[in-house]
Amino acid sequence: MNDQKLSFMLKELSRVPYPKVENIKPDHYFGKMLYDAYSGSKSELTTILSYVFEYLTNGDYEEVVTFLKMISKQEMKHLELLGEILVSLGLEPYYMSTYGNKWCSDNVKSTFHSLEEMLKFNIEMEKGAIEGYKHLIEMCENGTIKAVLARIIMDEESHIQIFEMLKEKYSSCSCED
Repeated sequence: MNDQKLSFMLKELSRVPYPKVENIKPDHYFGKMLYDAYSGSKSELTTILSYVFEYLTNGDYEEVVTFLKMISKQEMKHLELLGEILVSLGLEPYYMSTYGNKWCSDNVKSTFHSLEEMLKFNIEMEKGAIEGYKHLIEMCENGTIKAVLARIIMDEESHIQIFEMLKEKYSSCSCED
């Protein structure tokens, strides 16, 4: 798949609406499970800040920067949706894990020896997010929340395709001099 097709795919997917966050009753038990996806060590918050760091430090790769910016905006939408769900479940949208550990900037991996290593890491982060969302869907009893999480998974799958295409294209590039 070439860059134009991926860019088109990402834009088309952004036209697929996210389900509205409604008809959700307070549920602290499930809400606490959601904190890891919201702001745990491998969360939407961590992913956003990781991708922003990556696009700020990889300016030589304009195409990579463009996709990182587009993807990070989608991740911001995911963070917003998860925050809305937390509030609907009766919890505050604090930046912490399921176990109450506060979010820490150490969660952002900032050292990569090559662009390929960074892209491989991003692919694994996206795959981990998908597995986490699938687990949450299994644990959830609310249809609206399941629908929102399933829609987020669609985005994460497209991110994997983009990072795989970029990894293939730039597999011999180095991030550092």
